[in-house]
Amino acid sequence: MYMFFNCLYRKYKNELLTKQSHQGRRNRAIDIDREVHINFSEWIRQKVQTNEIDGITDDLRCLAMGPSEKVLKYTAYNVNGFKFWATEREANLKTQNNKVIVHFDEVSGQPIGESGGLLGSWLGQLSNDVNLLPINYSDWRMVNPHIKNKVWEVIQSKFWFDDPATRKVFVMSALENVPENQWGHFVHMRFTEKWKKMQERNTESQKKNIMPHVCGRKSFSRKRNDITIKTGKRPCRAEFFIETRTKPNGSFVCEEAKTRAEKLTTLLGQKSHVTNNAIASLDDEYAQVFGPERPGRVRCVGRGPTPSKLVNHSPVTRQEIENSEMVIDLKSQVKELSDQVKGMTTFIQQVIGTSTGEQARVWASSFAVAFVNIPNPAFANVPSPPNPNQVNYN
Repeated sequence: MYMFFNCLYRKYKNELLTKQSHQGRRNRAIDIDREVHINFSEWIRQKVQTNEIDGITDDLRCLAMGPSEKVLKYTAYNVNGFKFWATEREANLKTQNNKVIVHFDEVSGQPIGESGGLLGSWLGQLSNDVNLLPINYSDWRMVNPHIKNKVWEVIQSKFWFDDPATRKVFVMSALENVPENQWGHFVHMRFTEKWKKMQERNTESQKKNIMPHVCGRKSFSRKRNDITIKTGKRPCRAEFFIETRTKPNGSFVCEEAKTRAEKLTTLLGQKSHVTNNAIASLDDEYAQVFGPERPGRVRCVGRGPTPSKLVNHSPVTRQEIENSEMVIDLKSQVKELSDQVKGMTTFIQQVIGTSTGEQARVWASSFAVAFVNIPNPAFANVPSPPNPNQVNYN
């Protein structure tokens, strides 16, 4: 190293002296030494990179290249058995070094809110881990239960669920560096007749989707929850369809969506039944416009709910029923009829009370015939006037 440094150092110094002599400049020896001391490292690096110096080892040549511009970014570090998380990683946590609490819709059972979006994005990243989730399966139901349990443990280590046993059914049904053995099986599986038929069926189904929604990456359950928070009312399928097919500028995604939305709006205006705040029903406005439900998943609700599940969930509160427009109207009619009956009762009592003899008995008989279908009329307790022929003068 001593010979290497001194020989190259002398070579660089001689180059500077030669260069300055050609330029007609005369510098002191101390100035030459100062420039060599400052710029020698850069000079030797360039010489090594351009292979102008013989006998350079590979290690020294790598050092001359300088640090790599490619860096790896970590959000967690283990130092002497202690784990540290970066601020960026803890930003998505509810509390420091804790799990993310996932909120679910009480009816559809789907994740909602920001935590629901975070869960969906994280599951998408988890699905790329082929060491944990192999891709050489044509159906999720065929995956080994041991693998599913292991994946569920990983999910639970990052997220907190209020009812893990129930939420597992939904979460586990959601799920480029691929091992060579898996990739070969994956390619072979994609060229089977069964897979080709399924691909053709999915392609035809996608062609029928002529009214795309404008929710973007946000799921239907999260969008419905946003509308509920904004309006204070859970939207039905008809209202949700109109909302998710309307662009920010107020126009619809296509003419067909506009036509269907107009029909739904007309039916919503004619609604006379009690608003039960349910997402869907078998005879709601959406079913009247788009036809009855088929076996499988309920349309315009999102991934997960089935017809039988939604029928069993009807989150109607007593307060909602009492405040519904129809109930208020019926209460008004009942009060009006009650006032009329009270007025008629008072009138009948006055007529019978002021009448005497045969005239009173005729009035009582007439009223009894007229109100024969009314159980326990209010004037039933009015005493009949005495028969003058039966009066005892003793």
